[in-house]
Amino acid sequence: MEIIDHHRLAEVETDAPVYVRNEPVGSTCTIITSMFFERGVMPSKKLAGLLAAAIVTDTIVFKSPTSTAVDRAMAQRMAKIAGLSLETLGQEIFSVSPTDGTDLETLYFTDFKQFQIAGHSIGISQITSLDTEALSAQKQDFITLMERETAQHSYDMMLLMLTDVLKEGTLLIAVGDLDSVEHAFNVSFKDHAAFLPGVISRKKQIVPALSLLWG
Repeated sequence: MEIIDHHRLAEVETDAPVYVRNEPVGSTCTIITSMFFERGVMPSKKLAGLLAAAIVTDTIVFKSPTSTAVDRAMAQRMAKIAGLSLETLGQEIFSVSPTDGTDLETLYFTDFKQFQIAGHSIGISQITSLDTEALSAQKQDFITLMERETAQHSYDMMLLMLTDVLKEGTLLIAVGDLDSVEHAFNVSFKDHAAFLPGVISRKKQIVPALSLLWG
């Protein structure tokens, strides 16, 4: 067993020592790509394309605050092997409508994470797209779903980040402790929603703001 990741490590317990590689980059696939080159192994054209796509997705086409120069360099090397344009790849990935044939609950929970912050239980979902208008039109349905889940699982707060790649910001939909969210981001919510310009990262922007608020 090995641990290769770009997220912070929480409590990890193993029966024996294991190899751990944890780096502050925007994508775990950036680390994996580096390991190919460190070992002198050339990935196939198909695998190179998959790695490039993963890095572009994780870093939101290098616009996320988690993105680094290493991410871009590794993605460029993979794109060259695969014969791809990173710009075109990003457009193709994020132009796919997440609403096509997908039920609301699946949309919400596909990229959903739970957090415990200073005694507060929080659930945060993120959906990233080139155009969030179709998703915004389903706002009330999302709110109904989030209110149900909040009651069933005793969340203090549930959030939905509708992140728009072109606008480089997020429409944040919230249920639960709205006062805390408004204070954390210095915004006023209207019908459970507010647009946060420049906010596109759950890990680097949403969670730290709430952590700072609650100490």
